[in-house]
Amino acid sequence: MKALKVGGDIDAFCTRCKMELGHTILAMVGTKPVRVRCNTCQGEHNYRGTSAPSPRKTSTTTREKPAVTSLEALLAQKDLSRARKYSVREKFEAEEVLSHPVFGIGLVQEVRGDKIQVAFKADVKTLVHGKS
Repeated sequence: MKALKVGGDIDAFCTRCKMELGHTILAMVGTKPVRVRCNTCQGEHNYRGTSAPSPRKTSTTTREKPAVTSLEALLAQKDLSRARKYSVREKFEAEEVLSHPVFGIGLVQEVRGDKIQVAFKADVKTLVHGKS
């Protein structure tokens, strides 16, 4: 099973489409996704798993909320002044910060040969890199 991460894909029940569809993970708490965006309708909602939500149950226990990891939080841990300008000729590594002329500052999530998956504020994009 592939490790889940911000910017990654996951199947989830869409509250707008009322179907199980592909979603992009927007925020995680520890290793669990908590906020997702539907790849079909672009609606953002809390992650509820792959089945239709069950009726709400009231909880009598109070729990401390764990910290949420979002793209902004991940970028806050990086030195944005060291972000390299994106070019198809440059090679990038996972977890590297880059500056794209259209999409802005992004974080390289995954490297797959000559392609990289980059999480930007608005979306996750697959870009080409390392071409001469």
